[in-house]
Amino acid sequence: METLVRRLGRIISLTKNSKRKTPSLRNSRRMDRLERTLSAWLENKGWRVPVRTLGEAAERLDTDTGTLHAYFKERMGLDFRTWRTRLRLEDAKRMLLEHPEMEAAEAGRRAGFSNRSNFARQFLAYTGMTPMEWRDSGSSPE
Repeated sequence: METLVRRLGRIISLTKNSKRKTPSLRNSRRMDRLERTLSAWLENKGWRVPVRTLGEAAERLDTDTGTLHAYFKERMGLDFRTWRTRLRLEDAKRMLLEHPEMEAAEAGRRAGFSNRSNFARQFLAYTGMTPMEWRDSGSSPE
């Protein structure tokens, strides 16, 4: 089973090679630097640290909001918050399976959700099931 970090690294590699507009050299350097920072952020499970704004996320990733927004739009095809939410949900799914004694709210908190009801709502929208229904169904992380 491929690990979440390895899968996400592969996604980053695939998006690097995808067709995109030719950015300015300066912008390209910023995006390449951000890509390296994101790789380290993924390895350190940076999505688990709750941040409230895109500005806070950009600061943690040592970039500006414009570069962060452009990187995800051009190279990932979705916005940073959606991507980070998916990381958190996949992380919570893994924890729910690996730690059957863990309460769903705790898995959500550890994955980076600061609000239990937001975690439950996001999980339901993402999987079509509540966290406990999902675990009881014997599903596996994708």
